[in-house]
Amino acid sequence: MYKPTLRVANRRGPAVLRFSTRLVGRANATKAGSSIVAPIPSAIDRKLGTMSLLEGTVNGHPFRAALESNSSNGRSLRVNQAMRKGAGAKPGDTVKIAVLGPEPAPIAPADLKKAFSASPEAMAMWKDIDTDGRRVWIRWIESAKTTETRARRVERAVDQLSDGKRRPCCVDVYEFMLSRIRE
Repeated sequence: MYKPTLRVANRRGPAVLRFSTRLVGRANATKAGSSIVAPIPSAIDRKLGTMSLLEGTVNGHPFRAALESNSSNGRSLRVNQAMRKGAGAKPGDTVKIAVLGPEPAPIAPADLKKAFSASPEAMAMWKDIDTDGRRVWIRWIESAKTTETRARRVERAVDQLSDGKRRPCCVDVYEFMLSRIRE
């Protein structure tokens, strides 16, 4: 078993929380539809705050799953069959889990802020959308692999925000999550 750790993936990204835990089967855990959980260590649970949905990996297998309260006043991660299969784990096994922690408030990158100066409509929409919406736009822009693609995405973001669009179409959430966990 390894010790819970906290590592910030990058200055602007979410913290990556790593820990190991033993998969626990609930009553009738061998029957179809029964639940298997991974108890969250209390130190990690405190860092997760009010988060109720986690993105991460279990033994390197990506997942997105809900947290639930457990009988010891803590929380556990529900581990479904696909997660167990991908992780190569069964009840009683110890697994390594890495999850994205709470993200800081999103800050528009400098190139997007500069582009807003030419479009008051885009800036007004940016101020109107919620934190998650801003975060998705930023993830989409920052996931560009070349400067040319990034510039096109900034231009497209301004156009679409000006037209009232609240979210970009094509953000690969799993790829974003995996890139942060692998750093």
